[in-house]
Amino acid sequence: QPGRGEPVPPRAGPRKAPRRKVLRERFLTWLPLALVLLGVAVLLYPVMATQHNNDEQQRLATMYTASVNAAGPEAIAAERASAETYNNNLESAPILDPWLELQRPDTPQYQAYLHEMDIDPVMARIVIPSVHVSLPVYHGTDSRTLAEGVGHLFGTSLPIGGPSTHAVLTGHTGLPTATMFDNLSQVKKGDAFYISSLGQTLKYEITDITVVKPDETDSLRKVPGRDLVTLITCTPYGVNSHRLLVTGERVPMDPTAAAAEEAKALPASMQTWMKAIIAVVVIIMTIVTGILVRLWWMRRRRSPRGAGGRTAKDSASTARTVEPPDPGDGVPLQADQQRRRRTGG
Repeated sequence: QPGRGEPVPPRAGPRKAPRRKVLRERFLTWLPLALVLLGVAVLLYPVMATQHNNDEQQRLATMYTASVNAAGPEAIAAERASAETYNNNLESAPILDPWLELQRPDTPQYQAYLHEMDIDPVMARIVIPSVHVSLPVYHGTDSRTLAEGVGHLFGTSLPIGGPSTHAVLTGHTGLPTATMFDNLSQVKKGDAFYISSLGQTLKYEITDITVVKPDETDSLRKVPGRDLVTLITCTPYGVNSHRLLVTGERVPMDPTAAAAEEAKALPASMQTWMKAIIAVVVIIMTIVTGILVRLWWMRRRRSPRGAGGRTAKDSASTARTVEPPDPGDGVPLQADQQRRRRTGG
């Protein structure tokens, strides 16, 4: 024991155990909520990433026109003349499936192809109003290109239009973070799509929709006198064993009506799977909110202040308050004081 006058050391921590218990209870209470929020974030990531990428691709496609116009009429005319010469000299070589990546980019022919329509990294823009598609078109069909937009298939006509031309444009279906050509299977014969290239917009009306095997590419060849564009994507969704070919033939165009049609493609519509995920998230958050409100209400009812309006501390304080004796309670105050002196109290 400490001697007289020495400070009494503080008593060691039996109070730490209750605090540790409270922290543990709080952790176990909030852990499920944190896991639910983490799951919601995981569910929403593909939706947010897809919307972001769709918006970015539409922005690049829209900026292409401004970039070409900034090059000036002389540069545009020179590029168009070069592209027309390229199409006229294009040999009728076998056309390979774009997803096989059998084209060799190190050949002189491929390098010369990359220098055509190169005012901007984007070589053209494709708009399909009926399925809200507005995408940039790039040279080639390698995996990196198809992750950023639509690819032009090397060996086919450049997308500038003209008799006896057949351009082939390729886009992915089923990318986890971009829509691309996911909705191409929903187009119908008679629908229109538009291609903007080198300061000119061309209108094509869909005349044929077919599904073929990857090695069936004869329908992609040029047809004398016809101005054709074929859009290709993989099918069925998630299986990708076949190719969906959507072919359009150029038709006369009213510029005013075309501008109104192209405007319908913006913004990109949300996919069914995106709407389903958002609906699931809304349901989950509604349930979680209901649980939290119920827990708050139950805790409030259990607390002394919530039940009776007074806390235990208030009750203890009241109990410690001693009222002075009432002179009128039948015992004279003076006699009571004398009795206390005699008894030593």
